[in-house]
This record gives sequence, C-alpha cells and structure tokens, in this order.
Amino acid sequence: MSRTVALDCRWLAYTGAGRVVELLLRGFAERPPTGHWVLWGPSDIEQFRWSDSDLVLSRDLPNTWRGQRDWFRVPSSDLVVFMHQQRPLRPLPALTMILDTTPIQFAASRLDRAVKAQFLRRAAAMSSGILTISEFSRRAIEDDLGVPSDKIEILDLPADERLAARVLAARSQARQEDVALYLGLFLPHKNLPRLVEAFGRTTFRRDGGRLLLVGGKGAAAALHDSLTEDQRGYVEIRPRCSQSEIEHLLASCRFLVQPSLVEGFGLPVWEALASGLPVCVSDGGALPEITRGLAETFPARSVEAMAAAVDACAARASAMGPGDDARLSARLLAQAPTVADFAVQFDGVVQRHLDAAAHHGSR
Repeated sequence: MSRTVALDCRWLAYTGAGRVVELLLRGFAERPPTGHWVLWGPSDIEQFRWSDSDLVLSRDLPNTWRGQRDWFRVPSSDLVVFMHQQRPLRPLPALTMILDTTPIQFAASRLDRAVKAQFLRRAAAMSSGILTISEFSRRAIEDDLGVPSDKIEILDLPADERLAARVLAARSQARQEDVALYLGLFLPHKNLPRLVEAFGRTTFRRDGGRLLLVGGKGAAAALHDSLTEDQRGYVEIRPRCSQSEIEHLLASCRFLVQPSLVEGFGLPVWEALASGLPVCVSDGGALPEITRGLAETFPARSVEAMAAAVDACAARASAMGPGDDARLSARLLAQAPTVADFAVQFDGVVQRHLDAAAHHGSR
C-alpha cells in the first residue's frame, strides 16, 4: 500500500529555509523519492514536480499568524514534513526542521524568549522526529528545547554545483572590485556593528577597500542611520538583491565575511566557498564546522581579531592566481553531497519514520 508524504514547500524562495527546499526539490527531480508525495506550496513548485507527486497550492506567507494561518490547510497524508520550525501547531504525524534556536538566544525580552521557547518546545513535542542541519544546531536543540538526541537527525546540506559553475564562469570575466561582501539578514546575532567597526580599522579599508552589506530588508535603514559620516564613505548597504545580482556580487567582490555571534549553518558562506570565493568567518556556532578549514576565522566578539582576519583574507584573495578559485571550489564540492545525494538521504529519513509509525500502529 502506497503511503503519502506531504512536503511543506511554502518557504520556497523565502529565506534560507526556502533555499533548502529548492535544493531538496531539485534533488527529487533527479532521484524521485519512494511512494506518493504531495508538494504543498506556491505555484513555483510546479517546475519541480515528478510523476508520482501532486500539488496543493498555497498563496500565503508561511509565517503569517506565527505560522498558524494554515492550521486547517495542512494536506492529508501519512506524514507531514515541515521544512521550518514555524509550523502549524496541529497534532498530526510529522517531522519538523528546526534550523537553529537563535530566536530564543537573541529574543527581545524575557517574555519574548519564554513565548518563543514554548512555541519551539511544542513544535518539537508534536513531531515524531526533528531534522536539523549542523552538529552545532543539534546540540542547541538538545540544550535549549530539551529534545533527546535520538530524536534529532542531522541532514548534510548539498553544495549547489549549478550556482558554483555560474559564479566561477562569471568570475573569469568580471572585473574584481576591492569589496568585502556580507550576505544575510541584519539581525542582532549577525554582529554587524562589530563588523563595521572592525572594517574601519583594516589596511584593506585604508587602501581603498569597501564593505558591502546586502540583505537587511526593513532593518537596512536603521543600520544606515547608525553609521558615522566617515563610515558611510566605505560602507554600502543594500536592503535586498535578486539572485542574479547576488551571483554578480559573488563573481566581482574580493571575498565574503560572516561575523555572526551564532549561526546554525551559514548558507551564504557555504555557497561562497562552493563558488571559489575566499571567506573569513567568526567562530559563531556552526561556521567553523561548515567551512572545514577553508576559511580565515576569528573570535566573534573581538574587533581586533576580526580586523586582522579581514586583512588576512584580503591578502589571500589578492594573491589568488588563475584557476585558484576553481581549485577552492573543487575542494568544497569534493566534501559536500550533491542535490541528488541530499534527496536520497532525506527520503531515507522519511521512509524510516513511516516504517516506524506503521510498526507502532500494527502492535
């Protein structure tokens, strides 16, 4: 008897979780999963469907009403896989992806922390299993939410070989600019005020280098207002960029910097390395874990160490010769799963939970 899995794709093209959904769907297009799957999400999912899959379309943002707007709209299935921790708190057979616990660690107040912790604990308790994306996040989920380790599975995120190939091809043609690039949200745990201060102390900046911060959306204006007149001369802020613009920036900048106090994974860093771009990162959370010795590192709270790492990364970038970016990319890609590998791993996890549920139900 075929079993049905509902995959929550509502995050597609929305935040880092959407990028994970995209990579998974691309993998399933190459290696279709076992059984019957229902893809629940925006109309963009139609391009990823395979023969034994159905679509249930959703028009609303998945975080509306703290994720509860779709409480009655969850597709009927033997198992639902929620690809983000902000999910409908509806009791049904489910796996839930918890990317990290930074909403708790960097809550705005004690009340906010308590509300968010209670939400995540309920989401975890309602799930037969928890999926996450790094060893650091697994430990945080255990410590902050009290989830037992045997309930948590780490998924090995794939490298996007298509993105890497496009950026490498563009880097061979683009004019390199003396720019250090940051990609991501402008949240408190991203540690951007320290980055701006540290960058101002670098030799790279004194020699004409600039810092480009991309992705802040609504928080961009506040960060811009906090800059001094001098800092505005070498710090540029862009609230958002299209995917093609991001790829152009990866192709034309000198290096990427990620100064986070805590990071559950660090997808921009991962994709920059896969694209052959030099990277410097803090010791925040999973960043040392995912960069695998391929990045300059620094203590997240040390402005002096951050400035030194930026200069070291700038020097390494300037010393790169023809083909060095392709070799850096190849080193990362050799260690990372492909999207097809990711799909096979993901399907294996889902099938084990379906088998366990069927065994439990037959007892």
